[in-house]
Amino acid sequence: MDLFHRSSSVSSSSSDSSSGSSSLSGGKTPRSGDKCERIKGPWSAEEDKILTRLVERYGARNWSLISKYIKGRSGKSCRLRWCNQLSPNVEHRPFSAAEDETILAAHERYGNRWATIARLLPGRTDNAVKNHWNSTLKRRYQLQLQQKQRSEQGLKNTASAGCSLSPVSSDFDEYDPMTALSLAPPGMGCGAPKERRGESFPVGFWDTMRNVIAREVREYVTTSFPETSTGFHL
Repeated sequence: MDLFHRSSSVSSSSSDSSSGSSSLSGGKTPRSGDKCERIKGPWSAEEDKILTRLVERYGARNWSLISKYIKGRSGKSCRLRWCNQLSPNVEHRPFSAAEDETILAAHERYGNRWATIARLLPGRTDNAVKNHWNSTLKRRYQLQLQQKQRSEQGLKNTASAGCSLSPVSSDFDEYDPMTALSLAPPGMGCGAPKERRGESFPVGFWDTMRNVIAREVREYVTTSFPETSTGFHL
């Protein structure tokens, strides 16, 4: 029984001491002083030199270990800095016209899958391709897309207009009696209107007309083309 009271008193005193310590610390667990504040700003030249030496020593891996030697930089920050900027495999020259065309064609197929597009361009990272797209190529792509849409719309309008046109009138193919050439007297040609064909004339009227016309033609030819000059005989 005495042992029980002793253990209970010890536990109560330990709880009191712990509560007293927690009250002194404000009720919060103290943080470890080893974790320093992260730096999110741009890298300095000195940091780049340190990172380069560490990568040469440990290789481009185990970024958590490398970050311990660079104050305020995380392993992810070290990896991105090396892979996007400091690696000797990264191209820093301006993008060429051929690379631009490759990016445009690949974007039309893959969309914003920058890692996939970057594999088509040796020495270019996905971050570099994305930045180049947003700063330069995006506007060019939108202009090309608008021109393509206008061209397709123009073809559609032309096709629809061609279908809606009425067929060409065939009136020009019809026989025009006003321009018909015939030696028959007026009203007797093949193109004479039907109502004229039905008109009644005295018997022998057309024979008389033919003789009159023939005589006039003969006189005109005789006076206009003498036999001595042309040798023409009527």
